[in-house]
Amino acid sequence: MSFSLKDRELKAGVKLLDGRPFYLSLEGIDKLEEIAMVDSLLDRLDQALQSHEVNHVSITLNRFHTSGIQRLKNNFYFLQSTTLEYYKKFQLEKVCANHNSSITYEQMEEAKIHSFLSMWELCSKGSLNSPSKHTVEVQYNAMKQEIGEQYQTSCYLVYWEGRELGIVIPIIEPGTKEEGRLFYMGVLPEHRGKGYGTSLHQLGLALLQEKGATYYIGSTGIENKPMQQIFRNNNCKPNFQAVTYMKEK
Repeated sequence: MSFSLKDRELKAGVKLLDGRPFYLSLEGIDKLEEIAMVDSLLDRLDQALQSHEVNHVSITLNRFHTSGIQRLKNNFYFLQSTTLEYYKKFQLEKVCANHNSSITYEQMEEAKIHSFLSMWELCSKGSLNSPSKHTVEVQYNAMKQEIGEQYQTSCYLVYWEGRELGIVIPIIEPGTKEEGRLFYMGVLPEHRGKGYGTSLHQLGLALLQEKGATYYIGSTGIENKPMQQIFRNNNCKPNFQAVTYMKEK
């Protein structure tokens, strides 16, 4: 039997991001009040790993939820990252995509998939966030599985004065209708430290509004001070501190 969340887990606020066969990512298990419910969930995840249904599982929860963290450690999950989450409510502000005429963008077409993936790989080099265990090809295919058909209108190549700047992938969080996220955002290494990240992030926020998002949630590693500054530059407020634990088959 393939893994799925039970009704009582969904009602409690547990979220599942399904990138099978590559990964399953869960959020909100700290909202489960009964220990037995947590143990049941972890047992079913173990079954998914042991049956080769998925390569690895990651669980994100409140950084200060000590009992939940200890339970993950007891079940041989290891710490992958510590992150800060930021929040922005769009009803309070209309974000302009064309605030600077120097920035242009185009939606990726299948004919440009190789250029897009090459840009993605270059943007990930030297990132202050925890590196992915997978190639960009695997990440792209997992993204398609996780977010569904919206991937076709979510991948953008971005330019500054006609030169390649980076990429941005604005999505509506699966299972919601109005929660905006940036699945990925990256600036090419040669353009870092020049303020372009704030403009690229602002473009991503504007594209999320066009998709119908009424609010935005973003996160970054606790050591990634430049990205934290970008959030503040674009009026995003600190919301949550989280840790992500991982287990592999």
